[in-house]
Formats: sequence, C-alpha cells, structure tokens
Amino acid sequence: ELFSRLSVPRVDVGQQGTPGGMCKGIDTSLSCDVVGKPSVAPQPHELKTCLAAMMWAVGPKQLVKRSKSLSGVELVEAAARALLCTISRKQDAGQHNTMFDSVSVPAIPLSNYLRRLHRDFRCSDSAFVCALVILDRILKTRPDDARDQVQLTAWNVHRLALCCVMFAAKFNEDRTWCNSQYARIGGIDALELNGYERFLFRFLGFRLGVDPEQYQLYLRHLQAIADVSVTVPEDPSVQALAEKSVGEKRLAVHRSSGAKPCFKGLARGVSVLLRLLSPDDDAKYPCRARC
Repeated sequence: ELFSRLSVPRVDVGQQGTPGGMCKGIDTSLSCDVVGKPSVAPQPHELKTCLAAMMWAVGPKQLVKRSKSLSGVELVEAAARALLCTISRKQDAGQHNTMFDSVSVPAIPLSNYLRRLHRDFRCSDSAFVCALVILDRILKTRPDDARDQVQLTAWNVHRLALCCVMFAAKFNEDRTWCNSQYARIGGIDALELNGYERFLFRFLGFRLGVDPEQYQLYLRHLQAIADVSVTVPEDPSVQALAEKSVGEKRLAVHRSSGAKPCFKGLARGVSVLLRLLSPDDDAKYPCRARC
C-alpha cells in the first residue's frame, strides 16, 4: 500500500522516470529509486521535504478529487499541516544544537504562528506557497560541512518558517518591511534574524525564484492536504503550550498559598530598629557604643 501511494505521483504529473534516476516534474532532486522501489520506500519520519511529506499524507488517488480553491486563512492552515508532516520525529532533545534551534519547543501552535505572520506581514497568500518551495531547497541542500545540514524539527520549524516567508515576501512583493519589523512580528531579535538571512542566502546560493510549474505543484498538494480528513501528526507546540499552562497554574497556586506575613514580628522588628536609631545615651544601649 505504501509503495502504491508513493509511486503513482510520478505518473500523475505526466512524466516518467528520466535518465540519471531523477523524477522530472515532481522534484528535481527526488530519486526515482526512493519513490519507485518498495524495498527502500521512505517511512514518514524519513520524508525530508514538504512536498514528499504531502505526497505521502494525501496519496495520489485523492490528490485530484480533494483539490479545491482555498482562502488565505485556509492556505496558511494547509501550510502549517504540511510543516507538521515534515517535522522529523527522530531527533532527541540533546541533539537540537544548530543555529536555528530554540532552547525549548516554542509554546505557540504552528498554525497560530503562521496566521500571525500572514496577518502582520501583509503579504500575498502566494508567499506561503513560495516559502515551502524555499524551505524544501534548504532541506535538500547538501553542504560541505555535514554540521550545517538543516533538518526540520520541533525546535526550529518556527524560525525556519519565519525566514522562508520573509524571503518569499521580499523577493515577490512590491512593499516589504525592514528586518527589525519582521523580527518583531516573528518574536525574535533583529540581530538574530539578520544572521539567519546572511547564512541562508549563501546556503541557498541566492536562489529564491519559483517556477510557475513548481508553484502549481505545491499549490495542488496544499489544496489536497487542507482537507480535514487527511491525517497529520500532532503539533509538538500544543503539548509545550499545555505544559507551560500547567506550570503557570502551579506557580500561581504556590504564590497564593504562600505564608502570610507575620505582622506581629514585623512590628517588633520596626520597634527595635527605631530604638537603635533613637538619640539616647550609650549606656542604655551598649550595642550602639560598640558600633
């Protein structure tokens, strides 16, 4: 069943496997061996790109009949669902040490975060489609240093989504914000965003353009994955938000149930302080004489 779901998209697009083992029309860097052979069919946690994850989640048979026009909010929700399908579930907590990773999983659901970017960036809806294309280029790039390899995880998905939407808006929109405004909207420091921008520009080789055919391919899969009947993984940020809420409630209970101040002891302390400061003879208060 997994083989049939992964192999048919190559035929639906209208292109057979081309020489060199590349599937022309779907993804220029997606090997036909990975798509077509059941012996090496990828598991959900091995799907490195958003397009491959959406293909696996939707399935080729449901792609056409589930495609429909989406509003701006629905398109943003579909982009969030695509990112949830792409997030790697294999990374341990001790491995999130790249420049894009936060200290902990952000306590804001991914759909809410993308809606905030869509509302405050004031960019077109197509910027989120182009952002997924740019993100896939980042995930597929093989740098010389293996430590620079980017893997989408719960710790960095918010920052990478912010950078990719910003790149798409800057490249395609007529009016854009400065980086300090983008950073304020995204909830990070402006210097941090400037560092991300410099690194990713060189990492991508300054390739931010999106072909119309590639745009339509991603849009069709976003229209399909927007269907609520398509199962997507749970958002890790929802669990982080729940844990944060529980911690805040416990802290509030602890503060409210703390020991009340002892007014009798406080009054006694104030009286002793006043006696020490009052002008009186040193014989009555030998302590003052020694001080």
